[in-house]
Amino acid sequence: MLGAALTGAAVPAATPADAVAAGGAVVTGGADHTATRNAAPARQDDQITAEMREYLSDLAAKQRFTGSALVVRRGRVLVRFAAGESDEERHIPIRPDTVFRIASVTKQFTSMVVLKLRDRGLLGLDDRVCPYLVPAYLEACPKAWRPITIREILTHTSGIPDIQQLPGFYRKLSQPTTTRRLIQRFVHKPLDFKPGTCWEYSNSGYILAGAIIQKVTHRPYGAVLHDEITGPLKLRHTGYSRGNPPDGYAKGYFTVGSPAPPINGSQAFSATGVYSNADDIVRWDRAFGAYRVAPPATVKQAFTPQAPCPSAGCLNLPSTAYAFGWLVDRLEGHRLRYHPGLLQGYAASNMYLPDDDIAVVVLSNVQDTDTNGIARHLATLALETSDCDS
Repeated sequence: MLGAALTGAAVPAATPADAVAAGGAVVTGGADHTATRNAAPARQDDQITAEMREYLSDLAAKQRFTGSALVVRRGRVLVRFAAGESDEERHIPIRPDTVFRIASVTKQFTSMVVLKLRDRGLLGLDDRVCPYLVPAYLEACPKAWRPITIREILTHTSGIPDIQQLPGFYRKLSQPTTTRRLIQRFVHKPLDFKPGTCWEYSNSGYILAGAIIQKVTHRPYGAVLHDEITGPLKLRHTGYSRGNPPDGYAKGYFTVGSPAPPINGSQAFSATGVYSNADDIVRWDRAFGAYRVAPPATVKQAFTPQAPCPSAGCLNLPSTAYAFGWLVDRLEGHRLRYHPGLLQGYAASNMYLPDDDIAVVVLSNVQDTDTNGIARHLATLALETSDCDS
């Protein structure tokens, strides 16, 4: 790791042509800011870019950041950075376009697929989940599950225990499985609370959401994800595989120099199984602002608080409520929607400030990386440039 590559250029040679244009301007995904894109970078932008690079370089030098980071404000790249190794054994450096497992950032994608299927009339958010699960995934619905709705499994208010907290979860993470077998692992566990009365994070709910997606479309989750989101938005490095991501993805580590066991995608499924890179996630974020991912009413609903967070915040992170796959917060008085990701060998954070068209993505293949803290600091710096714009 001491010889790991360190890249701080805003637009390195490896930049995908359809993601970033000359001058560091992202030209797809967001609202039309032609004047911003064509103008020369302001001195203030240059100063903040230098500060971001210095901050990330310092973290990398201290082995506190291994991964890729991308900050885009109104279509202009403020920083596009990569550090460390995607494969320590083979000494393959991380590039700005390296693919990572994004862990629970997956939930944004799964939630939007459900909302889009709702828009097409294939399901209702307040439908009970059981009719969609029996008999394809369950022989019979537990009595405690009968009141649970699709809205509740997406907003962590169902009371269904989190599969990730059950004994043996990590031991099985490298083994292939099926959706039905995943559900069998938690279907008979007592609920943590009466549905709709509390908030408690549960990957189990998002596994059920994936099962429902497959049931109403009669297609695998990964195919639906492509048809509804990654294909139309041209997210060429984003997807779901029941095995591994495509060749060249970043291998996971608990800490620098300590490899994590591999993850089989079928175990992560629609809760934590999506892979992507920073360029694609920024395009995903900005597609909300441009209403390319869904109509305005659906985008508004995706960002609208659905359940209040506990007093310490959802996931013990700064937040007041949970929307559909997004934590609801404010940063320096500006609306912030974000979601963390943490899974064996990986950490991620995706932050989007919709009123400022600022996207901040931090992906790491080292589990103990503080991706949320790094992303929040970068977002705060990006707001400094935003506040100085006319």
